Amino acid sequence: MKFFAVVLHVLFVSAALAVDIETLNGPNLLGVVRVTSASEYLPLSVCWGAIGYSDSAPAADALVLTSGLEPGDSLYVYDRANSQYRVFDLVRNDTGDEWQARAVVHISDGQVETVSGDSADATPLAIGYGAWLHRPGVASRSNQTVLVVGQVQRSGVTVELAAAPSGKSFGQTLFGLPVPATGNFKLNGGTIDWATAGAVAGDEIRVPQADGSQETIRFDGTKWVRKYFVVVNGVNRLKTDTNPEIVAGTAVWYARKAGNGPISITVEAQQ
Repeated sequence: MKFFAVVLHVLFVSAALAVDIETLNGPNLLGVVRVTSASEYLPLSVCWGAIGYSDSAPAADALVLTSGLEPGDSLYVYDRANSQYRVFDLVRNDTGDEWQARAVVHISDGQVETVSGDSADATPLAIGYGAWLHRPGVASRSNQTVLVVGQVQRSGVTVELAAAPSGKSFGQTLFGLPVPATGNFKLNGGTIDWATAGAVAGDEIRVPQADGSQETIRFDGTKWVRKYFVVVNGVNRLKTDTNPEIVAGTAVWYARKAGNGPISITVEAQQ
């Protein structure tokens, strides 16, 4: 079995994130993304398939390794077909740490309702979307790294980014970013042709930050643009970044501007 690694230490300062990417080459091409973050609620990308199966959706408890996590951490997986979350808790027993299905819950307008206490373990993750990892007290932990593992995709997948519901300004989808061969995911000039796919001026990508806020990157009709302020001699100066990047292995909110239908994004094969 041939092993090769691309080891990256790319710091995304505003989100306090760093990422390492490795691949293991054999009968199957396996991928590992190491995401380092101080975010208590960390959106992770479902960027790999199930290990050992060609382009199959991974199980929730197989995608995110328990290594480096602590009992009491939870994984929230969105069940798009039924508009509810399936929740897994990290528990410690005689054989070590493992993910244990806890409940199926419905979240609406900030209210959490437990629908069922079983069946969560049967939930496959849709490749190209995202899942939330909750780590209480992570800011004080010495290890803040999360390992996302799986099989590198042999074929492309299609991800649907939802239109705005009636009466809403935007439709939001937690989009799991593809993992590039090296470095972070480049929004412009990368593997996704956004304009051809149907992105319109006013669409937004919202990047969750460690402090609970969101950084907004807007599509101007041809490319994604990030605007931000820096302090120069005590004065706020507006800066423009026309080549924004987002840390590999993470997920972001795609906010589809109202008045436009859903769009389908093709995530290319990785091998």
